[in-house]
Amino acid sequence: MPEYTEITLHYFDVRGRGQFIRGLLTHRDIPFSDDRIKLNADNSNWPAIRSNRAVSGDFQKLPALQWDDLILNEVLVILDFLQEKLGDNALLDERTRAQHAMLRSSAFLDLLTPCINLIWCDIFHPGTNVAGATAVLKRRIEMHLATVNQTLEQWGWLNAMNEREVMVADAVLWEALDVIRLTFDDKVSFDDLAALATFYDACPGAATFKKLLTLKPSTITARPGEAEALIAIHASLNAGE
Repeated sequence: MPEYTEITLHYFDVRGRGQFIRGLLTHRDIPFSDDRIKLNADNSNWPAIRSNRAVSGDFQKLPALQWDDLILNEVLVILDFLQEKLGDNALLDERTRAQHAMLRSSAFLDLLTPCINLIWCDIFHPGTNVAGATAVLKRRIEMHLATVNQTLEQWGWLNAMNEREVMVADAVLWEALDVIRLTFDDKVSFDDLAALATFYDACPGAATFKKLLTLKPSTITARPGEAEALIAIHASLNAGE
């Protein structure tokens, strides 16, 4: 394994946009400091954290990944950086590198981020019809999942993932699927999506990702009252059945 000098992940003590980074580094046995930043109940300590660029980076946002003397913001940039620094790009040809880049982008932007936004929706957008937003997003998520499932089959992803290291795209996709399961109370099913169902259960990193969540349980987001927000989302799903 290559030698690494200093790696720190600065992120809130939630899953959000950072758990897949924790999971990947843990599974790959990459030593890193997991700087889990806790916010006060009223978020009053956030301005001081945000203004400290040694933690929040040039763009003053989290997650921020410190790699030696470099601090990176922007999740997709961090993921591209990790793919390169872990030596994984060198193991893939040009076509497969592009496939990995597309999958990690879609898993993050089309699957995971919308779930996070739904949990926050009535705070971000006061007056939002949570039930209506949930119904719309459920249809969109199911459409995206069907597309990803077909794509994984065409790419032969399941065979390939058992013949190489767990890589960034694997970690992001697994996290996205698990957050979808929790956000939609298992009302979004993978049962008819064979590639995704197999990936979720049999991805070589799944055991590590689950163990990490067991050892350090975290909410999905830093939203105050997340449990109640999820109850409202789940109630709307049950009412629509």
